[in-house]
This record gives sequence, C-alpha cells and structure tokens, in this order.
Amino acid sequence: MNLNPDDTSSYRITFVDMPDGKNGYQLERNGSVVQAGEFDPKTGIQFEELNIQVKGQITKGDAIDLTPRDTFSVFDTFRDAIRYAEGSVSDASNTAKLHQLVEEFHTAFIHLNKTRTDIGARLSTLDIQEEQHEDFKISLAKSKSTFEDLDYAEAVIEFNENSRALDASQKAFGKTKDLTLFNYI
Repeated sequence: MNLNPDDTSSYRITFVDMPDGKNGYQLERNGSVVQAGEFDPKTGIQFEELNIQVKGQITKGDAIDLTPRDTFSVFDTFRDAIRYAEGSVSDASNTAKLHQLVEEFHTAFIHLNKTRTDIGARLSTLDIQEEQHEDFKISLAKSKSTFEDLDYAEAVIEFNENSRALDASQKAFGKTKDLTLFNYI
C-alpha cells in the first residue's frame, strides 16, 4: 500500500536467495534500485510511504510489478468486488484480485475525502465573499439613501435665504461703490 497519493513511481520487487538460505529482495523505483535486503514475511517491505505485504510462497526469481493506475471507475470496482466475492477464497488469483479491489476502495475513499475537503474550502471562501458582498450592498444602500433622502422643502428654503442674502449684499455694494468723500461733504 502506498500512503502517498502523489507518488506516481513504478516499483518492481525481485526476490532472490540470500547466502544464508533465506529469501532476499531488491526494490526498484522507476528502474533504479532503491533498497535491498532480507525479506521478512511478518514485516513485509517498507520504503518511505510504501508498505508491501506478500502472502504465499516466495521463490527465487519471483517478481512483483507495482504501477500506479491513473483512473478507475468506482462503479466497476463495486461490480468486480461483488463478482470476486462470490468466488473461491482458496483461489490465489481471486484473493489477489479482491485485495486489489480493497485497495481501489481505499484509494477512492482517500480521493473522495480529499475532493470533499477541497470543495469545503472553496465553499468557505464563497461564503466569506458572499458576506463581504452583503456588507458592500448595505454600505451602498446607506449611501444611496443619504442622497435620496434629501429634504426638498428645506433645500428650497435654504436656497431662497441664500439668494436674498446675495441680492441684499449686491445692492449694498452697488450703493457704497459710488460713494466718495466728495459726495459725503
């Protein structure tokens, strides 16, 4: 099982005889040997986030190829799981296929949870944007209300008062500009 969903490497495990008569293995990633050692069926093979458990009899020269699968249909996985569950558990290929289907279910579950988390984060961002939009709408409505709620009667009265004051000051200026000291004497 590879716990790293972003790992797209291909792996190959080749089993060999060790000098002491025990089984050994050689692990390759994308064609390069990354680990070799004695194989212990109880612990399996551990490399970074990769955990490989092998069940059954292993002999020299056996090899296991692990390649990532780009996509698969969860519905096909359900269909295959039902079909293989009805098969014999003593059939090694049937058991291996069931194990692969369980891994596909696990991968689908991880993918669905990751997607659900991403969508939740996006929805949260949308909620924040919606709240900010509502605040902006309230601010605009308040500004619009200030402009629309102008008291026209008060504005007309103030305009008339200002007009009269302007007219009076213009008349007073007109009379005083012609006055000189000679006119006063």
